Amino acid sequence: MELQQKIELIKNNTAVAMLAPTFAIDFKYPNIIGMLRALGFEEVTELTFGAKMVNWAYENYIKDNPSQELFISTPCPTVVAFIKNQYPEFTKYLMPIVSPMVAMAKIYKKFNPNCKIIFISPCFAKETLEAPKHEEIDAVINLKDLKQIFEKNGIKEENFNGNYYFDSLISEYTKIYPISGGLAATSHIQKFFKEGEILVTDGIENIKKALEEIKSGSKLYKFLDLLNCNGGCIGGPAINHQDFSIDERKKIIFEYTHRSSEDTMGSHRGKIEDAQDINLITEF
Repeated sequence: MELQQKIELIKNNTAVAMLAPTFAIDFKYPNIIGMLRALGFEEVTELTFGAKMVNWAYENYIKDNPSQELFISTPCPTVVAFIKNQYPEFTKYLMPIVSPMVAMAKIYKKFNPNCKIIFISPCFAKETLEAPKHEEIDAVINLKDLKQIFEKNGIKEENFNGNYYFDSLISEYTKIYPISGGLAATSHIQKFFKEGEILVTDGIENIKKALEEIKSGSKLYKFLDLLNCNGGCIGGPAINHQDFSIDERKKIIFEYTHRSSEDTMGSHRGKIEDAQDINLITEF
């Protein structure tokens, strides 16, 4: 879908902007909420409750499959594609759970079936590799394109200094999900594994090393929390501030997590029962 078609999709429908927490690296909070509404979005929500439900699904899957030798996380479509293409023998270990993007879209459309979900992404692969496989995602706009759209429409950050709040279901602690290890840190998978059995790593070379170590038997990992980009999704190629170091980006996400917690949630806090009847299983 061309960029102009995405803009028309926003303006001509009940459109929902679904933000990955990485937005905070490029845009101020809560200004971004007002900016997106000015662009034509009916509602603006976060990805974080979807991430919480992915954690919940991971815990249940691991508990229900105690004899499985290895579990590999699957929020990153580039990692999934790499394993399927380069290490097909590991495909059977890919967690058959949708990503937070898809989970949140499924949950949102449960309550708003006629809305159009547009995911705001730090990643190109979300649009090219993942979104086409899931009808719940109507479009993906990366952060670089979003900056251009705002500039073209004269929407300036300094004009949105009021109190703006997210719509719909929110979960605060999973805002760190885009940082490498965010999944392992925010889920409760640690209770299923011994010390040293969980590996958190990012970057294709490090992922290759881990898989080779498992193949050779030199490492006995049981759970791999893997992301393609350096530092995790905060290293995404569609982030505008490529000049920020990974440590600077981490700091921004932690500050955003702290600032946007309980006081902005109110009745929008998501509960597990909101998603219990939604199928979060997928195939790779």
